Amino acid sequence: MIKITNPKLFGVYNLIFRYCFGFRNSNLKLRKSKQGFSLLEIVIVLGFLGIVAVALVQLNLMFTRSVAAGSYNVRANAIAAETAEALRFIKEDQWNDLGNLTPDTVYYLSFSASPAKWNVVGSNPGQIDSIFIRSFLVKEVYRDAVTGKIVASGGSLDDKTLLAEVNVDWNEKGKDKNIKLQTYLANF
Repeated sequence: MIKITNPKLFGVYNLIFRYCFGFRNSNLKLRKSKQGFSLLEIVIVLGFLGIVAVALVQLNLMFTRSVAAGSYNVRANAIAAETAEALRFIKEDQWNDLGNLTPDTVYYLSFSASPAKWNVVGSNPGQIDSIFIRSFLVKEVYRDAVTGKIVASGGSLDDKTLLAEVNVDWNEKGKDKNIKLQTYLANF
């Protein structure tokens, strides 16, 4: 038999035996309960657990959908940034490839492996990853004659600067989505 000398510890052991293990504190015999769970209590608990389970499944589905939608947006932004960088490479390689394009006309990019370089094409070369369509257009840029700042209207045409507007389009669950990115390209 265990002898407990500290009365505080005896109180703790008493609580543990009595409430957690279902023993009486005097002779450690099992308590005989004459009460049980009624069928109604069990049905209520199962109903509550069912509601919680359905809520958790819905939360999981919502989270999965939002992650997938976010993934498409991230990929589309990366493609738009890649297109802007490709246009900068084309500008550095040959300004006339961009400067001679018709303003406000939709163009596409195509990559040729030999030699490794980006090319501007007038027809859609197809989808990227069977999802995304990348395109761009160039716009003329006008500058204020006094300050030299870019202006939306008026001013004089700056033939050494273009505004490139990159578009990435895709269809997600029957809805058309689009990301636009604008950058200035200058031939200085």
